[in-house]
Amino acid sequence: MALLKGSTRWVLFLGAKGEPEQRHVLDLAFGLMCLESAGVAQTDLSIYVDGQDRASILQWISLGSINTHSVLSSSDFFADCALNTHENIVVFVSGHGSHAGIDAPVTITPHALLQSIKQSPRLKNAVIYLGQCFAGIFNYMPVSRTRPGDVEAIFIGATNLYESLSSSTTERLVGGDASWCANLFLLGVFKWLMDAVDVDGDGRCTVMDSYKYAGVHSNAMNKKIKKSLFVRSFEMHEKWEAARQESIDKPSLAARVALKAIQKSYSSELDLRYVHQECWILNSLPAQRLEY
Repeated sequence: MALLKGSTRWVLFLGAKGEPEQRHVLDLAFGLMCLESAGVAQTDLSIYVDGQDRASILQWISLGSINTHSVLSSSDFFADCALNTHENIVVFVSGHGSHAGIDAPVTITPHALLQSIKQSPRLKNAVIYLGQCFAGIFNYMPVSRTRPGDVEAIFIGATNLYESLSSSTTERLVGGDASWCANLFLLGVFKWLMDAVDVDGDGRCTVMDSYKYAGVHSNAMNKKIKKSLFVRSFEMHEKWEAARQESIDKPSLAARVALKAIQKSYSSELDLRYVHQECWILNSLPAQRLEY
């Protein structure tokens, strides 16, 4: 079965507790451009983004397509799953996550997402790409078929029980060049979809190939980022030490404020150095068979 030629619903999903970050919406705008470039029809695309500022959300999404797309909220996704008419669904999740699940007005737990997929009428196969932080809480779930007619679900995470890494990029979108801090794993998946590569050399471009390609891409970028941060950490330490000494020698409100600002920046740099990102796939055997 080929997802691009078959009865497949393609979903771009961004849950948020408040207003979504522009960078996360641009992740989806880039994905929209890649999906349409790969031949996905407008009628098979669904976009869900939470937030009250609908004008800005639509403006950012429009950078990825010459077509006009409706953008619904995350809660509508679950209502639409109950009315599903497609045999396959492929979902790309951007945004924030925590140990509780995917950020949304009502946090989306692993069980809630899986049950919605499993209970969708007519659905045979589901592929869920999870770009948010702590995506590993969606791992180790009963996703495979347990009886004839059950949905075969494949879950793919950008990271396990760590934060998900993003990095600055500039990409050509339909609306022109755009620069943002992109989710590295989703960026790799979307680029693979636009120009699929048979990574394992079996003559087919499968879900597994997309996973391997995006994993190699994001880990290479992760390594590059950490090397750069290693060098910058020495500079940050010198600035922090100088500010600390200044607050001791000439104590004042300005000195304390300056030290606090440098400490915050220095801590952020160190956090990135010690975040471990390793992608994962749940239900790998169907992923080796399911073609794009």
